[in-house]
Amino acid sequence: MSNYSKNLYLYDSYSQSKKIIKDKFVKIYCCGPTVYNHVHIGNLRPLITFDVLVRFLLATKHRVKYISNITDVDDKIITKAAEEKTTEKKVSQKYCDAYFDLAKKLNVRKIDVVPKVMENIQGIIDYVEKLVKKNKGYVSSDGDVYFDINSVKKYYGKLSKQKISDLLNGVRKENNSEKKSPLDFVLWKKTNVGVNWKSPWNNHGRPGWHTECSYFVNKYFGNNGVTIHGGGIDLKFPHHENENAQNIALTNKQMSKNWMHVGHIMVNNEKMSKSLNNFVLGIDILKVYDVNTIRWFFLQTQYENPINYSNANMELARSEINKLFKTLNSFIFQLYLNGIVFKEKKVKLSEKFIEIMNNDLNFPGVVTLIYDETKSLPSLLKEKKFKIIEQTINQVILQLSILGIVYNLKLAKYIPDLKKWKKANEEKDYATGDKIREKLANI
Repeated sequence: MSNYSKNLYLYDSYSQSKKIIKDKFVKIYCCGPTVYNHVHIGNLRPLITFDVLVRFLLATKHRVKYISNITDVDDKIITKAAEEKTTEKKVSQKYCDAYFDLAKKLNVRKIDVVPKVMENIQGIIDYVEKLVKKNKGYVSSDGDVYFDINSVKKYYGKLSKQKISDLLNGVRKENNSEKKSPLDFVLWKKTNVGVNWKSPWNNHGRPGWHTECSYFVNKYFGNNGVTIHGGGIDLKFPHHENENAQNIALTNKQMSKNWMHVGHIMVNNEKMSKSLNNFVLGIDILKVYDVNTIRWFFLQTQYENPINYSNANMELARSEINKLFKTLNSFIFQLYLNGIVFKEKKVKLSEKFIEIMNNDLNFPGVVTLIYDETKSLPSLLKEKKFKIIEQTINQVILQLSILGIVYNLKLAKYIPDLKKWKKANEEKDYATGDKIREKLANI
């Protein structure tokens, strides 16, 4: 019942401009979490933002393939395993399962493919070998494999808008390093600390972080890369820059047509950081706030911009989404009192909603649209335009569903109270009617 939208513009970090998404088959890769602990609110924002993007693309009749990885090999995971006297696999599986459970509770659609590093070691080794054979990577005397930044010097820094000379000035000098350039990064690290694998370069090693995502994009999407690649803004450099460098070195092509970066999370107006000890875990947020509140909170700010997490802002989001639901409840009850039993029906997605979302997923814009649509209901009721009220409510429910917000009113359980309300009004027993109305208003 919805329209095909061919005018979706997203802000592209590479060109620093809004670019149209030309592909009807949209290929998306979003960098997932490193599973050494429960994910924090900063991980939730890209997860929810990309979920809304996928929902909107599907609603506007695009084909979508969406991949988001899990980093299950990392120094932090190795440290955690040592602390807990267990294996890296058990640590990563524990927190990976917790992440999937959290995503489900946040009403995130199932991601098409979620690859893990440990399950793709041989593929990553083969990928690194290709880079070495093309002289884009090199092996040090001690068995580390580095990417040669100078092999893509013309392109390096273009995504993060940094000059190599400036990067070199800011890099820490390493003693006895065999790197050709201080900016060269590890493709394969020789180490016997923690979980490791045999490779052509050493008997004990593991992949570099930047290589895993570059490999996954190549594995699942081939040499042509993806339509949209993204994640949190903190990944732009060095992670995404280094991913893109490897892809250019191997295929002579940019990894992505569009780079989509989600803004920082502030906590009580301070940047979330370990040094400030203000990390807020997703599991803790869900103990206090429901999924609709959390998602409504993220929709108040454009996804590229910073957003401030605070109890006050979360309480405001909870109040606003509950108020919206009560408004919908109230007019569904009014329909019933006028002889119409509301039913959720398929409606055509409004052109206005599509137009607003096409403008770089304008979240605040669609929030305003939904408010405006509900504000029209009182005048429609006064004019007894019941069918339009029903259509408007169904339109709002559809729009909320694309935003991942679930409105679910089971009318049948309230019908006895509605009958009493109707009878009290007919008999002009307004005191009883007001009591029942107050009860229903708090549903």
